[in-house]
Amino acid sequence: MSTQISSQNRSGMLSWLRAFLTGERSEDGAVAVMFALSLVVLTPMVLGTMDAYQNSVQKAKLQDAVDAAALFAARSQATTSQDINLAGGSALRANLVLPAGSTLVSSTFTLAANNTVEGAAEVTPVGIAPGLWPHANLTATTSVTRAVDRLEVALVLDNTGSMAGRKITTLKAAAKNLIDILQAASQRSTDANPLKISLTPFSMTVRVQGTTPTADYDPVSHSGPGMPSWIDPQGVSHARLGSSRDIFDVQTDRFTLLKQMNNTPWEGCVEARPRPYDIQDYPPVLGSPDTQFIPFFWPDEPDSTSGFYGYPNNYLPDATASPNWLVREQNSAKYVTSPAVGYQVGTGYQLGPNGGCSLQPMMRLTTNFPVLKSAIDGMVAVGDTNIALGLMWGWHSLSPNNPLADGAAYDAEHLRKVIILMTDGENTMGDPSSGSEQNRSYYSGLGYIWQGLLSLLSGSPATRTQAMDGRLSALCQNIKAKNITVYTVRVEVKSGASTVLQTCASSLGNYYDVQDVAQLNAAFESIAGSIDTLHILH
Repeated sequence: MSTQISSQNRSGMLSWLRAFLTGERSEDGAVAVMFALSLVVLTPMVLGTMDAYQNSVQKAKLQDAVDAAALFAARSQATTSQDINLAGGSALRANLVLPAGSTLVSSTFTLAANNTVEGAAEVTPVGIAPGLWPHANLTATTSVTRAVDRLEVALVLDNTGSMAGRKITTLKAAAKNLIDILQAASQRSTDANPLKISLTPFSMTVRVQGTTPTADYDPVSHSGPGMPSWIDPQGVSHARLGSSRDIFDVQTDRFTLLKQMNNTPWEGCVEARPRPYDIQDYPPVLGSPDTQFIPFFWPDEPDSTSGFYGYPNNYLPDATASPNWLVREQNSAKYVTSPAVGYQVGTGYQLGPNGGCSLQPMMRLTTNFPVLKSAIDGMVAVGDTNIALGLMWGWHSLSPNNPLADGAAYDAEHLRKVIILMTDGENTMGDPSSGSEQNRSYYSGLGYIWQGLLSLLSGSPATRTQAMDGRLSALCQNIKAKNITVYTVRVEVKSGASTVLQTCASSLGNYYDVQDVAQLNAAFESIAGSIDTLHILH
């Protein structure tokens, strides 16, 4: 049928042509005339549609190439528009594939305000029917914000006893990998020091500095080599609550006691400040004891009076025979000999005033990443879990306020502060659960439970956890109020609620519930990727 119609059309067109040339009238050529007219109308439309589609494809490819070139230029070390243009133009010519007949008319890449790389390019189009449908040149523009933000990142990492073995080994690898990723990303910046990172390992306390000798400590001035000025060695904020709330019978200088015990060093751990300063970065002020920090000092506990173990940290002979356990424990006169050598029964900590303070010391904000990674390798797993104390010192590491004052001002331009908090457990203030253990808690950064730093004088483990969670939640809100971005990572926690860590994170996407520690590295890589700010703006 199609052949017959085609023959008829050809015959009709020939008849029409003859009639047209001779002036004759031919009814048989009507179909041919209509077909010819339709070709005249439809052909340009079809060709124009195909032309527009091809130009649309060419423009999309041009846009992709300009985006890639601007991104390359932004990631380069170029600091002038001339060098930016050279880098962007070279990348564009390498990536732009033009169809035959099309040419690159021009391209420009400039370094604009706010460290933005702006790119533009123009090419001639290739049309199917340029005579029928002429087109203007194709253009594409783009804008790329360079990674100019300075980053201050605090790694707040759980080093409690439950992290022993595979968990802490995996954590070390993941944390070092995160540092490598951030360091590589920071190399795109033109800032001299675009990245600083701190490390805060935590358990039931935080070791804010390494081993500090006490031999040259001056008990009169309460100062000595290596002793921070923001420390209150007398523990005035505890003593002011009354002797029954202090670990000593009289106001006593902890460093003096260490010195009296044959120059036992202070290992550098601290206790939490009393409320409200326990969850604030308010600077310590001389003469305001509540704002200062007390050195961690686990007191000598009473000699056991039963056939089974009673008090775990009994490292000195009692200096009094009083039947009252608290009198024997608080007696400051007994600190005149070296503490016993060995390990506590039931905890595994070393005996002595520094018991439980065998953590890796925290590391302040630094650009020395090899040393930082070496500190991560030195982390050990020991102790109960006090997340708030660890997070608080992570905040101190970023704060512009004392005691460290290493962080830039909160409102500094092009600055972002980030905290990455990782834990594998719930807040815990352990109870020895021994009939002869009257303290009803191990000593920690919160002292004993009966000292009231947790606003509890006793209570079940669940009650203690609830109180600690309350302080942690309030702390998280205070941190985020300073425009600090918080990421939280919960690793292999099978019990308890995740609500505290979920709400602590700056957003739901900043919370990671890692059910298999093998996925911890992937979580840290995801965090590192989300911290990277380089992006394209059309």
